This record gives sequence, structure tokens and C-alpha cells, in this order.
Amino acid sequence: MILPVPYLALIAVVLGLVVLSWWLSRTPVTAPPAPVPMIPQRIAFSGGLRLRDPARSLAALDKPDEIVIPFPHAVLVIDYPLSTAASIAIESPLALGFTRAALARTICDEYAHIYDAEEGTAATKTIPIEERGAMRNRNRTDGAYGIWGHDLQDLVVTAARWTHHPDGTVQIELHVES
Repeated sequence: MILPVPYLALIAVVLGLVVLSWWLSRTPVTAPPAPVPMIPQRIAFSGGLRLRDPARSLAALDKPDEIVIPFPHAVLVIDYPLSTAASIAIESPLALGFTRAALARTICDEYAHIYDAEEGTAATKTIPIEERGAMRNRNRTDGAYGIWGHDLQDLVVTAARWTHHPDGTVQIELHVES
């Protein structure tokens, strides 16, 4: 039995669509999009983190148990008041990420370590506060970080900004006031 031409045309179109669908499902039409960084997220520390008195700063935090960075690993960038910025790999105590309190504690600890390392590696030592002139600013030291202008007790962290980069790293930058 020979089918009429319209039926044959319909069967040919259906077979063509099936073959085209199969071919498109196995052939990439476009390149996958490049990963993009997440929008930077800002974490405010109301009242500020006083780096010299972390216990008082931690006690005054709003929502200390809130997860503010949902990643367990990050790189903390400390650049003020340092001549040579420090990039420090940090890890959250929780697999879910950093809570506000854990992040604040880590920031205070890392700043204290940097100031201690500076004192240990500097040939030009910090002039004691009582011996400074009218400005009372900290002299520049020549240690590993080249700290200048402010002692640890002068610094207050008011916010942190984190960004998740396409390579998977999370970078945290700080807003520090003196």
C-alpha cells in the first residue's frame, strides 16, 4: 500500500524534527556562561568592633548568632593602617559559615596577631604614647606590615564587606575607622 504524498510529507517532517531534536540535545549550541561574582554583601557592626577590647565588642553585638557569610572558608584582607596589606586565610568554626560573633572574634584576633608580629619584626620600635608629641599618632615601624599612624586601641571596625569570586574564594574587606 502506497501512502498519499501529504502523509509522506508529514512523516518526513516528524522524522526531521526528531532527528533535529536529538542532534541539538547532544551538540552545545552556545558556550556555558562564565561564572560571575556574587554581589558584595555588607555586614554592619553597630557600635563598631573596638579591636583593643574584643570581649566588650562581642557582648554588644546585635544578632551574634546570625550566619552572615554562608561559606566556611574565606580570605580576610587587612590593609589599614598597614603599608603592606595582609591576606589571611580564615576558617569558620561552623560548617554553615561565619556567624557575626565568630567573624568579629576572628577580626579582633587577626588584628592583634598583626600588631604583635609587627612589634616582633620591627627594627624601629613603637614610641610609647607618653613620649609622643602633641599629635599622639603612632610612628611608622619597619616590621613585616609597616604599621603607621594608629595604635590598636585607636581602631574601630564598623563594617565588613564580603564577595564570593568566580573561582570559589570568599574575600572579606574591612571598613576601619580611627
